[in-house]
Amino acid sequence: MGSLYKQSKWGLNLREKKEELTHNKAHFLIVSADQQELAHDFVKGKPLAFAHFRFEVNDDDRPTEEVLYLYEIQIDSIAQRNGLGRRMMQMMEIIAMQMKMRKVMLTVFKKNEEALSFYDHLQYQIDEISPCQCGEEADYKIMSKIVSMGEE
Repeated sequence: MGSLYKQSKWGLNLREKKEELTHNKAHFLIVSADQQELAHDFVKGKPLAFAHFRFEVNDDDRPTEEVLYLYEIQIDSIAQRNGLGRRMMQMMEIIAMQMKMRKVMLTVFKKNEEALSFYDHLQYQIDEISPCQCGEEADYKIMSKIVSMGEE
């Protein structure tokens, strides 16, 4: 992930990243290697993957709804391509629905073609507030998926 940040216009600012991760609104979903079949590849209890998210508004300038915003999802390379990422995204969607959020939103770098394909496969779409939808140039896209039609 660090290399994608370094290549972006944002750059990699470790102080800002630390502030983001320790923000009082930050939430985490952490998956660890507690299953017996994974014991040979991992130290028991070692994190396999994590998702960092917050409950936010969809647009800081013109907010219209509350959303679950996925700031980051990372999966250890040895645990990739076995459905863990898909399952974690399903958990994000379930959490959003339980919290009465209409959608899950995320930011993905355009150079991260693997992630773009992954989110596309999960039916995430370019969000209306994404820079590319507003005629702006950016090296990232904002994607979203509607998970609820609103209050029930």
